[in-house]
Amino acid sequence: MHTKFAARSQRLSSTLIANGFSLVELLLYSAISLMLIGAAVSIAVSETRSSIKTYELVALRNQMASVTFLLEGEIAEGESISVCSTSCTVTTGTGANPATLSVPYSLVITHPYAVTGAGRSTATISYYGKTNDANLYRFGPPFTTATTSVDPSNGNLGYGSGALNTGATSAETVASPNTSLSSMSITSDERRTLTYSITITSGTTDRSSAWASSLTATGLKVRTRVGF
Repeated sequence: MHTKFAARSQRLSSTLIANGFSLVELLLYSAISLMLIGAAVSIAVSETRSSIKTYELVALRNQMASVTFLLEGEIAEGESISVCSTSCTVTTGTGANPATLSVPYSLVITHPYAVTGAGRSTATISYYGKTNDANLYRFGPPFTTATTSVDPSNGNLGYGSGALNTGATSAETVASPNTSLSSMSITSDERRTLTYSITITSGTTDRSSAWASSLTATGLKVRTRVGF
């Protein structure tokens, strides 16, 4: 009896080997396959998130360079500046219809320029944030195109690739999206120097998102060409 059972088992094993995998082998193969697929998916997701983070940080660095260039260019050409860190007001609107806007912080630059046949006059440029709004705003004379001639006698001041048209009507624009200024101060020993910090985010607030990124530069300094 024992001999017959052993022979039958041998024939069954030979049949399974000849025809394919046994059930145990199939289960083991499936488990290993799932583990390998899971590992591959995990690596792919990790690499994708890493690529997104790298892309976001490069974009934020470029945006940081642009907005600091804008701020430091206008501050350096200004005659005087004033800063406010809490419960601030800025004047917006046209000359005929001025308006006062309450803002959480502000940086106001007084920009000197000459007008034809008259003495020196000034233009006011304001940078500020808004309550429940992530953007950095600018109110002041607009920039003209890069092909506009720099003509100080008519109010066109050279700036970057274009000119600041102080003779045009001031307007509010977004200077930089998802950007805020902080720690703005004028030190007593460097009265012509503004120290400030700037933070730029990707605009995504969900920390688990691969797109959520933030970049902060602290202790930035810029000097005006004229005293405060």
